[in-house]
Order: sequence, then C-alpha cells, then structure tokens
Amino acid sequence: MEGAVALTPALCRNIEIFRARLGAPDNADVILRRFRSGAFESAVLAIDGMTDTLAVDEHILRPCQDLPETAGADVPPDERVAFLMGHAVSVLPMKMKTNIDELIADALSGQCVLMSDGCTSACVMDTRGFEKRPVMRPEAEQVVLGPHQSFNEAIRTNITLLRRIVQREELTTEFISTGGAMKTRCALLYLRGTADEAMIARIRRRILACDSGFALTTGDIEQLVEDHPLSLIPQCVTTERPDRAASFLAEGQVVVLTDGSPLALAAPATLWHQLHTPDDSSMRWQYGTFLRLVRLLGIAIHLLLPGVYLAILCFHPELLSPMLLTSVYETSARVPIPVLAEALLMTLAFDLINEAGLRAPGALGNALGIVSGLILGQAAVSADIVSPLLLIIVAASGLGGFCVPSYALGIGLKIAQLALILAGALGGLYALGLTALALSCAACRLSSAGSPLTAPVTPRRPHNPDILLRLPLRFQKARAFFAEHT
Repeated sequence: MEGAVALTPALCRNIEIFRARLGAPDNADVILRRFRSGAFESAVLAIDGMTDTLAVDEHILRPCQDLPETAGADVPPDERVAFLMGHAVSVLPMKMKTNIDELIADALSGQCVLMSDGCTSACVMDTRGFEKRPVMRPEAEQVVLGPHQSFNEAIRTNITLLRRIVQREELTTEFISTGGAMKTRCALLYLRGTADEAMIARIRRRILACDSGFALTTGDIEQLVEDHPLSLIPQCVTTERPDRAASFLAEGQVVVLTDGSPLALAAPATLWHQLHTPDDSSMRWQYGTFLRLVRLLGIAIHLLLPGVYLAILCFHPELLSPMLLTSVYETSARVPIPVLAEALLMTLAFDLINEAGLRAPGALGNALGIVSGLILGQAAVSADIVSPLLLIIVAASGLGGFCVPSYALGIGLKIAQLALILAGALGGLYALGLTALALSCAACRLSSAGSPLTAPVTPRRPHNPDILLRLPLRFQKARAFFAEHT
C-alpha cells in the first residue's frame, strides 16, 4: 500500500491508500467523502480547516449529486472525472494528476481532489479557504511617500498584489516545491523577454536541488539561491513591499515568493539594491539623491569611525590637536580598562540595547531603548568605566548603522565593524586601511546568481543613472545589465 504511486481504476482501493497515508480516521482533519455522481461513484479528498468547505459543497458536491442517474453511463471510465468537470463542477482553477504523492501534497496545501470509479486520474481544484492575515502596512520598510501595502503569509495574495502593479502579459508565475519530507511551495515570477533565461534556469535548479529536510522560510530559500554561503554581504535582496518587488521584475530580476513567508526574494541582486529604499523613487530626484548621500555618510561613519578613533589614539596621536589630546588622556587616565576593551564593551552594550528594544513587546521596546541608553551611558561615564568621547563615538557609529536600509546587510556591517575596530587598535591606520581594502576586494569578487555583486560599478556595465546619484526619470531607460538583451 505504501509503495503505490499512481491512482488505480478502483475507487475503493484509492480511498484505502489515502486513508492509510493520511492516518484516517484517526486523523480528524482528513475529509474523504464518497458520493454518487450520475451513473458512477466519486469521492473528494480535502483537509478540514485548509479548504473552503462551503465552496466544495456548492460547486463540487451538490452539482455532482444533482446529476441524473443515467448521466455519464456512456462515458469511458477513464474520462469520468473530465465528464464531471465539464458538466457539473464549477470551480475554475483545476489540473489533472495521477501521482498519489502529488495529490496528497495538493490536498495538504488546501486544495480539493476529485476522483471517480474506473478513472486513473484525479482533478485538483483550488478551493483554499484557510484564515490569513490581511494586507497591512509594512513594518520594516516604512516610507513617508509611496504605497503602504505589504505582503502577508498567503502566497496567492502576494501574487495578486504583484499582478495588480505589473499588469503585463509577459509576467509569468511558476510554482515549484522544495525541501525533503516537509515540502514548501514557492513561486518564481519573472517577465518573459526581460529576465535572462539562463538566470531563471539557474535559480530554478538551485531551489529544486534542495536536499535539506525542510526549507520553510525566505531565509532558507535565500541560502539555496546564493553563490557564496560564507559571505557577510547578502547576495539576494528581500522586501516586504509589492511595489519594490515590482521594480525588481521590471529590471529583469527573478522574484521568489514562499508560502507562509511575508517576504519576497529577488535575485540576482547588486550591493546597490541593498542601499536603495522605496523613498528614493517616490520623490523628486534631488531629494532622493540627497537622502542617498546622507545614508552613505551614515554607513561610512558606522563602519570606520570607531576603528579610526582607536587607530589615532593608539598609534597616531599627532593627528589630534594638543587640547583635544589632553582632554582625551585626562578622561582616559581614570578608566581602569584598556581602550580596545572599552570600545568593544560599549559597542556590545549598544547592540544589546538595540536587540532588547527590538524584541521587547510594543511600546515597551521604545521606552527600553531610550531609558537603557541614557541610564547606562550616564552611569558608565560617572563611574569612570568609559570615557565620554568614546561614548560619543560609539553612539554616532550606532546611529549610522540605522541608516542601513537592509536589516541583513546591517548585521553583516556590524561584523565588519568589529574587524575594523580590531585592525585599528592593533595596527593603526595602516592595518585599518589594509583591512578595509581586503573587505572591498572580497566584496568585488562576490556574485549573485552568477552576476557580479558590485556591478555595474565594478566591473563596469551599462546601467541607468541610478546607483549613487539618482538622475531624472527621463534618463533612466536602459534595462539592467543582467537582463536579457535582444
């Protein structure tokens, strides 16, 4: 029984197989309803709570049971399900299948399976009706200007949100399942003629090649798609906004949606995608360019300021004015710990406050971050545990970290910041410069789904004037360099 793969002509035998595989009747969620449909018997398989039972009753069961007793008597047995689909059932999305494993997977996803006696194929109908979160405002990518819609956990709703924006006949959706015993349904969306076919095949192949027991989230799918698992820089860009995902499609990228995840994954991606925000394209080009420059300045401060401070203080004090150097030495003389340990301690404390404020529920998180920062900072300076100037340096660096639009990239930059702090404290500005150069070279050699991560700057590629500076819209007419060019 367990070795059966294809449906058999005997309806009772098929019902026994499904009952054994799904654990019915002990499994109370399994619905297996056998009924008379004209001149032959049929059955439906569904999962309670995942299927819209009202739609099954009104559009499948009742029309089939209302057929005359002689209906379908002259139909060949192997065409009985097709007869019911053409004369009784009024559900639009449908697909004929013969594989039992696929039918069970479809039923577990909320679809309804219709079988008939003597027929070796069954019809899968989309009658999903489970509860889902409504479309709400974005949480992580909030904007002042622009749409205020975000994806939710229902993959069909997310596809609909994208199709409302990208109303083009070239928009294609492919459903694939990945994972081992616990399958996860994904959707690949791309524009035919814009996205490169080799790139689409590469991403599809990597997702299908998953040998893990399960891949439930967008983060799991990202690890399947990326080229360099050990890199600090994410090689795919994630978003919870349908408008941003639509812009990725227009550039020739492939968007991957995962059932049960409110995030869309786009590949290939560049480093510049991680630094852009939806606000940039929702306002005049002068304003968007100014905000990008401010954002890049904040990221530079976040990465370099603590390391430069330690390098100057430990190895190059002549770069500071005598008055400032005297003030730094006076405050540092009262601190009982080395300046490197002091910097690492304050950086860790800032990250702890940030993480605690993020995880604390509701308004408590905001209050926790403010109170902890004020109390701990003032108490640390009063107790001569840290110097006031270092506290200012760490706070300014932490504020610069909030300018990083991508949450994943922000974590990677924090790790890089620690490496630069150690380099500056142990080797001065020379070691700091060499470490920064090594990190830059490592970033330049990375790729995303076969496409250079730092392109179109290096290596140089044709592109729109929308990298660091955003020029007016009339100048932005070229496709992205990784799109298909004919």
